[in-house]
Amino acid sequence: MADIFFTFVQNNSIMRLILGILTLCIVQTVAAQLPAVDIYYGKLTTADGKWALNDLKNITSRPGYDNQPSFSPDGNTIYFTAMHDTLQADIYTYTLSTGETNQITNTLESEYSPVVMSNGKSFSVVRVELDTVQRMCMFKLNGTKPKVLMSNIDSVGYYCPVDEKHYAFFMVTDTPTLVLADMKKQTTKLIDVNVGRCIKMIPGEQALSYLVKNSDNEFMIKRFDLTTQTTSVITSVPGISEDFIWTKNGELLMGRDNQIWMYSYAAEKKQWTRILTIKELKGKKIYRMALAPDGINFAFVGDE
Repeated sequence: MADIFFTFVQNNSIMRLILGILTLCIVQTVAAQLPAVDIYYGKLTTADGKWALNDLKNITSRPGYDNQPSFSPDGNTIYFTAMHDTLQADIYTYTLSTGETNQITNTLESEYSPVVMSNGKSFSVVRVELDTVQRMCMFKLNGTKPKVLMSNIDSVGYYCPVDEKHYAFFMVTDTPTLVLADMKKQTTKLIDVNVGRCIKMIPGEQALSYLVKNSDNEFMIKRFDLTTQTTSVITSVPGISEDFIWTKNGELLMGRDNQIWMYSYAAEKKQWTRILTIKELKGKKIYRMALAPDGINFAFVGDE
């Protein structure tokens, strides 16, 4: 009996070792598939047509994946997604006034794209559930009480809040599609196809802006009028970037390599102009961007 027990324990030890090695391999594989990116923060200002980015610092200076920043309504907190040495992504916050970073969610599922909701008491995310289904979910600001927002709508990749009743979604399908979802009815309306991940409301308008990948060399930023339910083209852009944001004055900003370009959407003469070159990111690229409500606190994602 002792020999049998010893063999059992020995085999269990071997199994634990094998499982440990397999888990490590999976973690390393997942980590290798994610881009090694950090979140940078600074103050974006403009005066007399000249733009400046001051007090720039890397707020997630560590190996791993730190992405998808968004600001709290008061502009003092940056919510973001991070994945380091685990198999799932969680939500973190960085407080500007204190410089403190805190982990908000710690779940078996993965959470992405945090955005503080209009009620100011919760934040929304895309949650990848244990069966890999991707749905919209909400948490209390302290990361508790997760709740699925639309159980009948899945395959959500990226999203943009439209109002208290509607969201615009990038749907993860064979051909990526943009849909407008009604939260109460849990129905969707097709807006466009071959879309990119960036979806933003246009300041001062009842309209969405989004990117369409019409070719490998050229993309289009389009406008969807929520009142008339019609689409139009805002501008074309080189097929090298798909992330953009709007300033509160109606300027469209987009990263290209380590530069930031501005499209004068609200001006009579509409054109793209390079406004900033971030020397600290020479040889690297700028990805997702976020502006606080004050239009000054600015966060973006860049290569490590």
